[in-house]
Amino acid sequence: MKGDEKSGAAAPKLMPCRYCKTPIEKGLKRCPCCGTLTPHSDVKSTLIWIAVILVIMYLYTLIRGG
Repeated sequence: MKGDEKSGAAAPKLMPCRYCKTPIEKGLKRCPCCGTLTPHSDVKSTLIWIAVILVIMYLYTLIRGG
């Protein structure tokens, strides 16, 4: 059957909303179910970026002799 065949277009990647856990497309800025802004923001990656920035600032102050 033609309806069962996979087409050349890739299916959208679904990820769960961080609040309501409804599967939604990865690129959305707002969850259509609960209205959460940036429903895919990952706390772990955010904390890693904050740690990287703090380490860079610390190394900068060591180099500058401050």
